[in-house]
Amino acid sequence: MNPMLHAVRSALLNPPQTLDELRHMLGGRQRDLHGATVVITGASSGIGESAARLFAARGATVITVARRPDALDAVCDSITVDGGTAFPVTADLSDPDDAKRLADEILARFGVPDILINNAGRSIRRSALDTVERFHDYQRTMALNYFGPVQLVLGLLPAMVEAGRGHIINVVAWGVSAGAMPKFSAYHASKAALAAFGRSLDAECRGTGVAVTNAGFPLVRTPMIAPTADYADAPALTSDEAAAWLIRAADTRPAELYPRYALVLRAVAAVSPRLAGRLTAGLGI
Repeated sequence: MNPMLHAVRSALLNPPQTLDELRHMLGGRQRDLHGATVVITGASSGIGESAARLFAARGATVITVARRPDALDAVCDSITVDGGTAFPVTADLSDPDDAKRLADEILARFGVPDILINNAGRSIRRSALDTVERFHDYQRTMALNYFGPVQLVLGLLPAMVEAGRGHIINVVAWGVSAGAMPKFSAYHASKAALAAFGRSLDAECRGTGVAVTNAGFPLVRTPMIAPTADYADAPALTSDEAAAWLIRAADTRPAELYPRYALVLRAVAAVSPRLAGRLTAGLGI
């Protein structure tokens, strides 16, 4: 790729420095992750797998969570071979009872986690008109993308507050900032709900030592988008680039991270929400 085009792509897809981050860096408060316990859901592939490797490389003890035990074992074995520490825990976060069980198991086996990354999710690209007979699309995305993470947080939160520490990182979507995600109404609504929960929780946890970050990724080239031919040549982050956002979030604990283009659309939406939505639809993002 042309160096100039690469620089523009990187600038648009990645977040600017936030005031929260600058405050942490000026205060010399970058986190030492060595020995930290980091729980990552959806860690069997894609962003979650990349994040597990990056956190382990920084010295964290990584608790990988997903539904497929064979895939989790492979990720953890690979991390161990590279000198890291990782443990697999199988769970289905679309089942609230299993999400509660997961929280109990984490506390019993590993103690209070320092960082929880709610990364597991389901994306559906389908217009609302095309889902009039598919209400289950909305039910399934809310179950995994919203209710599961919330149940997991509720199961861990009292222990975090009692310990006086904890960082919850919610993987949301760029559309939460931009305000519209055409053809992704089910996915967007579920991620907007998780982001709203996170912002409210962060405010409620002031002074407890617990913080919440919402990370709204742009398009990321993962197995989840592979079936969508329209995205074959679209600008996108790699899984490793997206995982680096999560390291950045852990280091500086900002309230939110969104790509620059989403922040531009947010500014447009402040003046004309409809224009922002039409721009988003016209750009096909």
